[in-house]
Amino acid sequence: MKNLPNFKIVILEDDDFYNKLLSRFLEQELKNTALIKRFTVEINSYTSFKDCSRNFDNNTTLLFTDYYLRDGYSASHMIDFIKYRCSDCKVVVLSQVQTIQTSICTILQGAYEFIVKDKKTLFQCKDLAETIILEKLILKD
Repeated sequence: MKNLPNFKIVILEDDDFYNKLLSRFLEQELKNTALIKRFTVEINSYTSFKDCSRNFDNNTTLLFTDYYLRDGYSASHMIDFIKYRCSDCKVVVLSQVQTIQTSICTILQGAYEFIVKDKKTLFQCKDLAETIILEKLILKD
């Protein structure tokens, strides 16, 4: 029996509650898709840029990051870090505030997507994760 493809998702969100909420939601929702499509998912979450960058795995498939981080960093710092460490990793920026800086500038800088935090955010994140994983599965075949 061959090994199943493994996809790594990182969540960088400084709000502990929202971090756990998004992590658990993605874990539960992606579990069913993983069984059907025959892959595994590993989710790691961090509450600071420093912890995330220190523990970052270069084989990460997808990173969800809040735009404003309490430790003085922002999604822009993470996008630059990812470009250098893992150019294949997709970065999705989440923010409660939609401004030119948080949305358009991060997309121009290299973010894959920008999502405004609202009642649909969890589902949008799940849909994006599934889309990215399924695209990568097709490329592996």
